[in-house]
Amino acid sequence: MTDPGFVLNPKIKDAVLESQNRTIMVMGGSDTGKTTLIEDLLELLLPTFRVGVVDADLGQSHVGPPTTIAWGIVEKKFEGWDNLVVKDFYSVGATSPSGNLLPMITGIKIIYDKARSQVDKILMDTTGMIRGGPARVLKRCMIDIIEPQIILALQRTDELEHILTGFRGITIPKIYRMKVPPGVRQKNYSERVSYRDQRFKAYFESAQSLVLACDRIGLGGIVSEEYLHNRLICLRDTEGRNLALGIVDEVDGRMRSISVYTPLDKEKKIGGILWGELRINLEGKEVD
Repeated sequence: MTDPGFVLNPKIKDAVLESQNRTIMVMGGSDTGKTTLIEDLLELLLPTFRVGVVDADLGQSHVGPPTTIAWGIVEKKFEGWDNLVVKDFYSVGATSPSGNLLPMITGIKIIYDKARSQVDKILMDTTGMIRGGPARVLKRCMIDIIEPQIILALQRTDELEHILTGFRGITIPKIYRMKVPPGVRQKNYSERVSYRDQRFKAYFESAQSLVLACDRIGLGGIVSEEYLHNRLICLRDTEGRNLALGIVDEVDGRMRSISVYTPLDKEKKIGGILWGELRINLEGKEVD
């Protein structure tokens, strides 16, 4: 069952359609209908604008694979998330922003800047982490660095107010508070894990083995073989751009080479590796 759509009041519709309001950030906790709202906004915008969707929800991402901040372009008609081509992504290496605030902000800035130069409007989905001091810092810094003209804040009660109150008296961004529709269902932990497993499995479906010579690439710190096995990593090009995720399969005993499963084209030149926090197998399941 899909989440019910949103009924946008005329004031929000007019604001979203205004040409100068280029960036619309959607904020809310987990399972508040953020993705459904973005789909409704796409329907509203696509007849007139070329729209970029930036997805910064690491654990339940719809654009890039889990652990990444990614974006894609939607033109004329939204054909579903599975058909949206990823233009660029940044690997945070984790499914939660907790303990990863700096990589989150770095990735958001990099991906947002790439998207902004290529589209008329940007819709930005955000992580569901909204409670506590770290969440408040993350959301405030996201707003400061992205400078959205509009924030659509989805709340069941007042769970975002500890974040939004910091922008009282500030006219940009314009904040519109919206109630979560009563039919939006909250997923349990196992459903969330299952979704990530499916996304990872689909991403690595066409993976092939690639052997990397350790003395020719940046390793981001020497680690043990035990640490590396099944480690989710990000492969970067010679200019430091994120190319693809990979799963470490084998490590030479003296750390001379690493065998990695990745969907990346073997012809791509790899300059370095970023280590992720997760261990997963080719079925997309997390392993200990």
